[in-house]
Amino acid sequence: MEITRRSLLGASVAVGAGVLLPVPLTSAANAAGPTRVTPFTEQLPTLADLGVIDATGGVSATIEMVNARHKFHTALAATPTFAYRASGGSQGYLGPVIVAKKNVPFDLTVVNHLGAHPLASVIDYGIMGTVPGAKGDATAPRAAVHLHGGNTDPASDGDPMDSFGHGVTKTYHYGNTQEAAGLWYHDHAVGITRLNVFAGLASGYLVRDANDPGDGSTGLPPAPAYEVPLILQDRMFNKDGTFNYPPNPVPVTPGGGPWIPEFFGDVATVNGKAWPNLAVDRGKYRFRVYNGSQARFYHLKLKTSLGTVLPFFQIGSDGGLLNAPVALTKLLLAPGERADLVVDFAALPACTTVVLTNNATVPFPSGPKAVKDGGVPLPQIMQFTVTSKVGWKAPLPAKLRLRTAPVTRLAGVPVAATRNMTLVEVHNADGEPTMVLMNNMTFMPNDNKMTVGTNTLEQWDLINTTVDAHPMHLHFTQFQVLNRQKFDAEAYLVAAYGVKPEGAPVWPVPNTGRSIPVAPFLKGGVSAPAPNEQGWKDTIVAMPGEVTRIIVPFGANPAGVVGPMAIGKSHIGKYVSHCHILEHEENDMMMRFKIV
Repeated sequence: MEITRRSLLGASVAVGAGVLLPVPLTSAANAAGPTRVTPFTEQLPTLADLGVIDATGGVSATIEMVNARHKFHTALAATPTFAYRASGGSQGYLGPVIVAKKNVPFDLTVVNHLGAHPLASVIDYGIMGTVPGAKGDATAPRAAVHLHGGNTDPASDGDPMDSFGHGVTKTYHYGNTQEAAGLWYHDHAVGITRLNVFAGLASGYLVRDANDPGDGSTGLPPAPAYEVPLILQDRMFNKDGTFNYPPNPVPVTPGGGPWIPEFFGDVATVNGKAWPNLAVDRGKYRFRVYNGSQARFYHLKLKTSLGTVLPFFQIGSDGGLLNAPVALTKLLLAPGERADLVVDFAALPACTTVVLTNNATVPFPSGPKAVKDGGVPLPQIMQFTVTSKVGWKAPLPAKLRLRTAPVTRLAGVPVAATRNMTLVEVHNADGEPTMVLMNNMTFMPNDNKMTVGTNTLEQWDLINTTVDAHPMHLHFTQFQVLNRQKFDAEAYLVAAYGVKPEGAPVWPVPNTGRSIPVAPFLKGGVSAPAPNEQGWKDTIVAMPGEVTRIIVPFGANPAGVVGPMAIGKSHIGKYVSHCHILEHEENDMMMRFKIV
């Protein structure tokens, strides 16, 4: 993808991407204008600002999807956006955080009031599933609300094919039949997922249980004062404050559409504010961190104004609490992943500042680091300013699952099937990527599908033949990482698809259905998952040139497993698995599986 990436990133730089901190910085919106976007002058919206829907008692709620306007920074004009808005609310971007309770059902009714799309000019009608015309996605966008990480039945999953249009109301039933976890809800309408999420349709969803009631009784910092969501997104703006989502300068989709392989913005936003600041007490905070970006990975550190790196603890991953806190000084977070972190500011003097930094390259892991080479770095994300007030001082518990059993280990349990999931990138005759696929099969129109048995355990081997790291997400379930192993990707591709013919319009040709064993191409031994990957996951990073092996339960009581799952209920029906780089998911790195 080198040619396309250089073209794409070059286009981004031309409109002002990649300006470095901590000097007064200029966003893409203001690269040629007089208004300055300064870092750390906006205050971070907390739970109280984002709004909370309390679903712990099981009461139903209604939210509306609306067109709105939102100020990402005081120096930027208000941006036309989408938002999830609670009845009577004034949400201008993202949506209220929903707080639910394990095994307490909750019905969420969603009304689609969406009008003219803020990103109508970059809708690519060459991508299957988009709706053109006077009442199409540009003027009356479809939507589908997916509870990412949720143990939902198919009718309430927010499947990309289960979208609904302007003026239509849909009720989703969430049984909350799962352990306490930091889930999130976001749009999933096929063909325009990336644009609907970019415009603002995403927010957090927290599930509570006995281990994590949220009140401090188990030793974890309590909500709302000391529990704070951090929704990380990178964005780009035009001079008038509107979103800038640049088209690919080299069209690659049928009809010359503007699909781009990845989007990387030059403005870091957290909870909808550009490079915000949060004043923190001298004590512990619990940060529910969401990577809500389109394609950007974050490699995060906490650097203090004292010249030190502040350590922190990860206490949970996508699907719930770990067995014990994991001490870290840095964290890699891919699109779609979440991390439950505890940071202690108690030892820092008042007025100390702590900057959340990032040094992940784009595309990850081998993209250019410097702007002059086409990179779009975001070296700083937000700031914390320590006050003199004493905060939460309770010791962090050594065991996090105080009231239930430890995480049930799946490694070593016999599996019903082992499946290859090959991650493939298709190029045109000029070497430009036209799409990315799972098992070299498109999602539409054949609705790439497979059948799995309910309450079975399977091993999926994610074979990454591309140069990208891909965050692979499965709906319905929570799985575990078994191990990783390197392989010869180039030799594997040649063996599977042959050498690219001279002048071939695309290669490899999609929908061949060809699959070969990866065993002859493996190199070296296996590596175990990191300690903070040894809990429940619904999104996992598959690194280039590696086989990432995961153990997947397709139900709450998989045969041969002794112990509880992260999910508590089995369902049958259709779900999807896909890459959570939204541009990849859209075209066409998604696969159907059906539980029977």
